[in-house]
Amino acid sequence: MFDHQFAHPILPCSFAKTFESGLLGSEKAEWRAMSAAGLGVARAIMQDYAELRPVPDHLSVLALVGKGHNGGDALIACNEILARYPRASVSVILACEEAAMKPLALRALRQLEGRVRRESVWPEMGTEGVRGLLEALVAGESFDICLDGLLGLASEGSLREPFGSIVAAVNAFQRIELRAAVDLPTGYADRSESASFKADFTYCTGIAKEPAFDMFAPLGRVRYIDLGFFEPVAALEEDPDAYVLMPTALDPLRCFRPASVDKRKFGHLFVVGGSAFMPGALLMAVQAAVRSGVGLVTAFAPASVAATLSAQVPEAMWVAWPETANGTLNPRAMPLLLERLVNKATAVLCGPGMGQDRNTEMVAQDIVRHVEQPVLLDADALRPKIIELASKRKRGFGPVVVTPHAGEYQRMSKAAVADVSNAGLRDFCKTYRLTTILKAPLTRLCDGDSILYNTHGGPVLSRGGSGDILAGLTGGMLAQGSGSVLERLSRGLLLHAFSAELLARESGQVAVQTTQIMDYLPRVLRGS
Repeated sequence: MFDHQFAHPILPCSFAKTFESGLLGSEKAEWRAMSAAGLGVARAIMQDYAELRPVPDHLSVLALVGKGHNGGDALIACNEILARYPRASVSVILACEEAAMKPLALRALRQLEGRVRRESVWPEMGTEGVRGLLEALVAGESFDICLDGLLGLASEGSLREPFGSIVAAVNAFQRIELRAAVDLPTGYADRSESASFKADFTYCTGIAKEPAFDMFAPLGRVRYIDLGFFEPVAALEEDPDAYVLMPTALDPLRCFRPASVDKRKFGHLFVVGGSAFMPGALLMAVQAAVRSGVGLVTAFAPASVAATLSAQVPEAMWVAWPETANGTLNPRAMPLLLERLVNKATAVLCGPGMGQDRNTEMVAQDIVRHVEQPVLLDADALRPKIIELASKRKRGFGPVVVTPHAGEYQRMSKAAVADVSNAGLRDFCKTYRLTTILKAPLTRLCDGDSILYNTHGGPVLSRGGSGDILAGLTGGMLAQGSGSVLERLSRGLLLHAFSAELLARESGQVAVQTTQIMDYLPRVLRGS
């Protein structure tokens, strides 16, 4: 089991309910947790909305509210939004009578008395009736935010009325900027976007539940809202199958470094990559590595571009590598690397911009075969013959880390359809003796036993070069040698992801450059 300061468990819904009921044994404790959940959801929504545009003073919010605690969370979130934005307007659609609401949800509703517009929906209204109500509430304008607090975990099977009509009408209503679900979207169990609330974001509160990490469910981007349930560490009956990474995993990078420390104490990363026709990938990887906090970086680049690249990153030491006629690294020059490894490198990154020919494959194979230090393979080094050698490394050698996206993972797996399930990922890592960072909307880090989810980053990373920056950061963390391999890789993963989110919140997801991510690295670590 992981230190809960580093990662929190992902639990089945039934286990989560039992665990939560054991923690919240009184109405006072339940109200405190509901208040924290609503506050956390509101704050997260405001941050995520900023990826579209600055939050307007006259924010317009639509809350869909059921009778249970899920509805209470949504109502408290509305209360917090109104406290932050006094000019905001909130419309609440109740899917039940007040008399049917649970006491704490009703208490949350009472807090909003006189400050929101409230309407009720009945089963006989149907989709058209709800659509008419939405038109009346919005009065020709748009809702900035729609918050789904109807059912959450209570969504089982087909939606009964009026929930089905509410979801259908809201999904079809075009004038909503951001759609957010509390805990889980209403109707999520159907696994269909037409039958479930179409969420841009799902805010999982208190305990990370397994359905929120189902890559095939229509959940939008998943956020985990920590309510302190694992502080102090709570006992679990058995080790969970997976965990969600916590921002506190970055805390070791936020401390004072020892006053008398030498640069060599922070590791030395060797970076091997680039080609005459693709030098940019190597450049970005080296730039990111330099900013990872590693003490030293040595970059091995094709001779024709080494001088140009060295002028752009003078902090790294550059070694010109003889080229083939294709402008790729010549495998005959391997002694350039091997003779420098002894008592110098603490990790080697191989792959960014190398190109895919037989020569570069031989270079990567020799690195996996002969380098004793931890090796991180990225991009063009992610090929089946290279991966197969990882399982044959000597037992005393360091780990091999790979960073594939879905297509590269399929190629490495040598399968017509790669098994991307958690079980399949574990088997892949065990078979080839690898640690894998499988890049996706929900990126997973796996060493064959543990699976760690990263929920941060977002679509701003869906552009060329983001993987090269990730490789440089994780390679730098791997070289520094503080903590377990999973902890070190997690730091690079989260630093990359949080920096991307800051970029998107300040400049949006579209008109940005990949290298701008690096401008936000200090802000992530300094908490600004």
